[in-house]
Amino acid sequence: MSGPKVVRIVTREEILAICEAHLKRLEKALARWQAAASKLGELTEGEYAVTLARHERLRALLKDDMFAELQKSVPVEIEYLKRDIGEREERAITRATEQRQRQRRIHENAGVLLQALHAKKDLVSPELLQSLTSLAKGASQNDAEALLAQGFSLLTAVVPNESLTNDQRELAQRLKADEPALSFAGWVALQHQNAPREERLQRIDRHIAELQMLQGHDTATVFLEKLLKAEIETRTQERNMLLDSLVLDLAQATRLYQQQRASFNQLQDLASEVAAFKDTAHDALLEEIANCENNKDLQQIATLTDQCKKIIAAHLQAYAASARRQVVLEGLASLGYEVREGMSTAWAETGRVALRKTATPGFGVEVSGKAENGRLQVRAVALNSNHDKQRDRDIETIWCGEFHRLQTLLTSQGNEMLIEKALGVGEVELKVVALEEELRAASSTTQKSLQ
Repeated sequence: MSGPKVVRIVTREEILAICEAHLKRLEKALARWQAAASKLGELTEGEYAVTLARHERLRALLKDDMFAELQKSVPVEIEYLKRDIGEREERAITRATEQRQRQRRIHENAGVLLQALHAKKDLVSPELLQSLTSLAKGASQNDAEALLAQGFSLLTAVVPNESLTNDQRELAQRLKADEPALSFAGWVALQHQNAPREERLQRIDRHIAELQMLQGHDTATVFLEKLLKAEIETRTQERNMLLDSLVLDLAQATRLYQQQRASFNQLQDLASEVAAFKDTAHDALLEEIANCENNKDLQQIATLTDQCKKIIAAHLQAYAASARRQVVLEGLASLGYEVREGMSTAWAETGRVALRKTATPGFGVEVSGKAENGRLQVRAVALNSNHDKQRDRDIETIWCGEFHRLQTLLTSQGNEMLIEKALGVGEVELKVVALEEELRAASSTTQKSLQ
């Protein structure tokens, strides 16, 4: 097939730009992973060193021209880092949830114990009574379990009573022995088992722990106030309604935060790519993105994200188009075709460019099509209408050999030129191109640039 051809070109510069964008996203993902894991207190020096070494190996793929492997491996690594952060956060939230549940049970058990000890005030020291009262009101103490055990031991204490006869004391002892002894651990379990709202409170504790862990303690203040209001409600039905409503509010808040965080992280990644272009036209957008860090409005984030995506796509498209025009013109120049200043710009403006070759006077090559999408048409052409048509087939045959040389040259430079469609010699009449008009267009473009 030696006639007109439709080809798709992917340049080395274009592939490098794609790979560098991948590595930039990896860099952001690593920084985010390190910050999150450090904040949770779960990142060891060994883990960080292993991860960093893995990333260095991925970066080395670019130097080794292993572009396909890099484009395949980097997204996998980024996804791993996201998943690892999620797992670390889940472990931390689970621990915080269990801690909240332990503290709540201690407070509730202290309240129940105080009521049970009310009849034995004479046996309770003022210090123990004060400590248990403080626990019941929500205070935290390191020796809370010991205080509860001490108070529980007083429930089983026998009050000395000299008025009892030996037979009465013996009977009381036998009756006491017939009853199964209740340990402190068993008593605590009984209090927990008898709590009718436990399931709701577990879900509430999970959401509150997540908010406090990921967003800070202040974000949970309003929900803690609602929880306190529900806990002091004595009517069972009304209390359960308050707890159910709180569960829904917390679920919505945690879900919204996860959406905001994912969207904001994506926006930050895209903004870093836009900033790398170093174009002052984007300064206002980048400043707006920087200022919206504390503004979690999803619609605003979505709008800014869309703007970044359009800028990146337009930049990469223009960069790739320029690189394609350059490699094609340089390749044709190496085959002996005349490439003049301004041809690349004229091609970008008119969508086509024709080149002549002194070895084949009156004939040349035309490259047409927008380089932005990578699809171009290349064909041998006659440079005037009075050319010798008997030579048309010979010219197309010569161009066929030159095309293969061009294809081999581009491939050796790390580019790709893939044939999507090709016609045979003589299938269509050789196109006539007025080269002087082409040259004038290139000259005009050059003058505009100079002005």
